[in-house]
Amino acid sequence: MILLIDFTNPFYIDAIWLSIAFVCGLLSKRIGLPPLVGFLLAGFMINYLGHHDGKLNSAIDAMADIGVMLLLFTIGLKLKLKSLLQKEIWATASAHLVMSILVMASVIFALSYLGFSLFTDLSWQGGLLIAFALSFSSTVFVVKILEDKGEMNAFHGKIAIGILIIQDIFAVLFIALSDKKLPSIWVLALPVFLYVLKMVLSKLLSLLEHGEMVPVFGFFATFIAGAFSFSLFGLKPDLGALIIGMLLVNHPRADELYNRMSEYKDFFLIAFFINVGLIGMPTWDIWVAVLLLIPFMIIKASAFLFILSRFKLRPRTAYLTSLTLGNYSEFGLIVGVLGLNLGMITEEWVIVMALLMSMSFIISAPLNKKAHEIFDKYKPQIMKINRVRDSQDSEPIDFENAKILVVGLGSIGRTTFENLRKKFGNCVLGLDYNHERVEEMRLANCHVKWADTTDSELWDHVDCQQIKAVFLTMSDFASNSNTLKEMNRVKNRNFKVFTISHYPDETIKYHRMGAEYVFEYKEYLGKDFVENALEQKKISVN
Repeated sequence: MILLIDFTNPFYIDAIWLSIAFVCGLLSKRIGLPPLVGFLLAGFMINYLGHHDGKLNSAIDAMADIGVMLLLFTIGLKLKLKSLLQKEIWATASAHLVMSILVMASVIFALSYLGFSLFTDLSWQGGLLIAFALSFSSTVFVVKILEDKGEMNAFHGKIAIGILIIQDIFAVLFIALSDKKLPSIWVLALPVFLYVLKMVLSKLLSLLEHGEMVPVFGFFATFIAGAFSFSLFGLKPDLGALIIGMLLVNHPRADELYNRMSEYKDFFLIAFFINVGLIGMPTWDIWVAVLLLIPFMIIKASAFLFILSRFKLRPRTAYLTSLTLGNYSEFGLIVGVLGLNLGMITEEWVIVMALLMSMSFIISAPLNKKAHEIFDKYKPQIMKINRVRDSQDSEPIDFENAKILVVGLGSIGRTTFENLRKKFGNCVLGLDYNHERVEEMRLANCHVKWADTTDSELWDHVDCQQIKAVFLTMSDFASNSNTLKEMNRVKNRNFKVFTISHYPDETIKYHRMGAEYVFEYKEYLGKDFVENALEQKKISVN
């Protein structure tokens, strides 16, 4: 029996590109790289195999546009202006942008005089656009790295995310200004329109339950309230998607909306990365350009390190932030595709930027995973970067009269802290690296301190001889395990470590790292629920 497959059938074409994207994304993930590297490779493979035509390209284009819109909307949902007003965020992002453009543009123009083919035909406008695009760091990559390490709420994690948002704002402004059309006269009424729209959208979001209507609302807010309405004012739809997200940033359900829409954003962005691969195949000239420009990653990270060290930040914070941001961005690709559509650069340069981004992920991923080990190994050299004493992220110099530490003051940690305080009083000390949370608990007269417990400096300098027990209550395995690794550095450690596990394999790892007791959260949750319910409400089945 011969299996006949009509490769002109749209169903089979979709099956082919989705299968290739899945396999490439999975392989990329398995070797420790973001799946988007695999999606770029999938685009090149589809292009090479010739399994694409006008219909597929149109479908991929449409999905890519949706992905970019949703990316901007979700960025808006995280864009709290107050957090961006810290000078180490906005000043660093701005200064780094200027430095990067000047240095990279100079390098590009210098290479054009050396006779490299891709560079010689590049206009000065195209050179500046490439320099601008390569100045960005990857939001997708950085967020994933910080999530995997449990450092999204760490001080350096918040600074990195803030800098990324400022960079994204610059990119969105460029996208908005790239449309040379003058806005409608009705743009003068935009502030009133946005005020009314915010009230309406906020009310609608509050009325929704937690089901399928939440993502439907997200699509409505992005494409109708945002993109479509802004186009009526003669403004870029992309800008509308971002602004609508910003209008909802302080809504109580903004995080829920962000989490639901992020899943759709990630899916549709697959099409964007595949679309880049469909533009063309790498040539020898393209690979030469990539090899010439990839070392700029070192200059990029070094510039971040230099600028951040000018502020009142500890060397470790500047180092971790710089290492996280030393890569190329998917937003740079978006800017590059826009530059291609405007005729400022050729298709070859979009492929160059795609390969540069992929190569930067391949280089950055293992370095970021070993960031703490690298710091511990080269601590004497890194500590020379900045010797500021009164930094805003200074670690505690002692634990005062504490006998018990509770590390992590989130939903589980705060309950743990309160119960231990009732039993042992003020000899219980809470530690957390969320400044807002620590300040809130201090105002409630709680014995708490700000500290990054994954920092080897903390455990090297603070006397732990009177500590009897440490409770690790952070919600993710990475944060707890990194803290436990650093605590194992304490000489003559005589305190016991108690931690929480969500999965059996985590329990095994905790015990191997030296935890004396591991509470298997999911295993004991039902048991505790039954015991407490029966204790509170006497039930008889007789």
